[in-house]
Amino acid sequence: MRLSLHTLFLVPLTLASVLADFTGPSYPAPHDLTSKKSLIPAAWKNTTAVLQKYIDSGNKSTTVSDGISSMWNVTFSVGMFSLHDPAATDLQFHYTSPEVANAANGTHKVDSDSIYRIASVTKVFTVLAGLLNLNETDWSRPLSDIVPALRDYSKKNPGEKDPVYTVEWDKITPLALSAQIGGVPRDAWPESDLLATAEIELVLGGDKQAVPDLIEEGFPPVPTNDPLAFPPCLVPTCGESQWIAGLEDRHPSFLPFTSPGYSDNGFASLGLAISHLTGKNMTQLYQESIFGPLGMSSSNSSTPPESLWYRSVIPGDYTNFDIDAGINVATGGLLSTTSDLAKLGLGILDSKLMSDAQTRRWLKPFSHTADIHYSVGRPWEIMRYVHPNGVVTDLYTKSGQSGAYSSWFVLLPDYDAGFSILGASTYTGILDIITTIADTVTDSILPAITEQAMAEVGSNYAGEYTSTVEGLNSSLTLTVNKTEGAAPGLAITSWISNGTDLIAPDGIFSSFLSLRAVPSIQAPETGKMAFRLVNTADPPSGNKAVSGLFSTFVDGDWIGVDAQQYGGIATHYLVFHVDCDGKAETVDLPAWRTTLKKSA
Repeated sequence: MRLSLHTLFLVPLTLASVLADFTGPSYPAPHDLTSKKSLIPAAWKNTTAVLQKYIDSGNKSTTVSDGISSMWNVTFSVGMFSLHDPAATDLQFHYTSPEVANAANGTHKVDSDSIYRIASVTKVFTVLAGLLNLNETDWSRPLSDIVPALRDYSKKNPGEKDPVYTVEWDKITPLALSAQIGGVPRDAWPESDLLATAEIELVLGGDKQAVPDLIEEGFPPVPTNDPLAFPPCLVPTCGESQWIAGLEDRHPSFLPFTSPGYSDNGFASLGLAISHLTGKNMTQLYQESIFGPLGMSSSNSSTPPESLWYRSVIPGDYTNFDIDAGINVATGGLLSTTSDLAKLGLGILDSKLMSDAQTRRWLKPFSHTADIHYSVGRPWEIMRYVHPNGVVTDLYTKSGQSGAYSSWFVLLPDYDAGFSILGASTYTGILDIITTIADTVTDSILPAITEQAMAEVGSNYAGEYTSTVEGLNSSLTLTVNKTEGAAPGLAITSWISNGTDLIAPDGIFSSFLSLRAVPSIQAPETGKMAFRLVNTADPPSGNKAVSGLFSTFVDGDWIGVDAQQYGGIATHYLVFHVDCDGKAETVDLPAWRTTLKKSA
């Protein structure tokens, strides 16, 4: 009696009810983003046409915040990059608003080398500088063990006695700060405080400060000797001891490692920690560890000399641009260009500054937010884009907003590509405009990149593979299902092993409604690309009513990975041998101990 292998492994192989492929790409990253054959140029042309339409249709008679129609107010630069197509950096769009075109200082027309302040995109550089200069032990040390002033404060004010009002610096680590999960009070800048930024005349009376407009809104008078309301450090250029003195008594947002909470104070503290641990200031670390090695010659941690202002974007008064970030340089003080951010993106995707393993570890979530669509990394703001067929693509992003500048830096690790958006304007709705631009680019370019990747996998991998061993009847036929909404990957339409039909009703893969292969280990530099089989099948026992969290937990392919083996090798593993152009020549079927040659 012959036993069918699928009867021996009653694990989740037959339980998939929804598309739940492994995290990662559905196809190898596309290599052609710019030729006439590529789908990307048309998508890019459409994207820029939409942006131009927004600009042209704007109400130029007012600067009142009225959404997309105010895009004409904002100067911005958008640029793409791809690890596999150097020409992708030519996919750019630049718009110069009347404000910058007629500005008293700086450039009057922006391009890829125009210098913008990048605000909180700086945090990517800060974490990267830490990754390149700290060891694992450093990341896990408490801040009170690194910064002497915080050590003294923690001894006098142990957080355990009053964790509601006392920040526990002896439990907060550089790792927690880098992932926005330290619970540190949010902002380092005084403009976030209603009292510090009230545009009213301050009237002093006795030992209390009367603030008429705010008091009318229900706020109480505040004593002038209140260290929280009037800290010793109200400007970023103050010294470390003053800044820490103003931070120490602030109340925590959360307990450490509880919930992610955006904190500029956290990243300023991280910058201090990195500086103390390395003996170098952040300006040195940015230049020596990142700017220099990646050739980012237009990036800096301080305002460039006036001799370079001719290509700097300076909306309104020059004081919007000429800023000394001081102790807050690590949280939002850097300046850069579209060209330089492309160098950063390519440097990360190509692991130019650290190992592949370190890069993969960095491009992973650290915690979740309360929204199922967003997670948090170090310092990544991870957006989960859901395609119409249910596939999820994770975008590793970082936003920035400070004063007259707003920005987005976006990595698409699944496709070895990304883009940046830099904006400048005194218009109060600048962040909304730059975010709208990011949505417009994503909604057009991401589907196009996916389609291009699908087209390339069809050209490079689809076809018939047959055995070259005389007398061995083994073959594999792969196609790409281009039907709208179809599950992704290489579809297996025929699989014969030594004369046996493996996907026949009584074959070992008979339970699979749709047998597909998706990339699992991509190593084109070795000439090998590994794919893994995934399934689209019915719910357990055909019960379509099963939909609970626990009932569908076993649907995920990650649960059943390598669950079915033959002779110690997973039956779900295929290894393609590719040429220098990425075209498959043969495929290894390890569990079947055979290699098939592509014949069509």
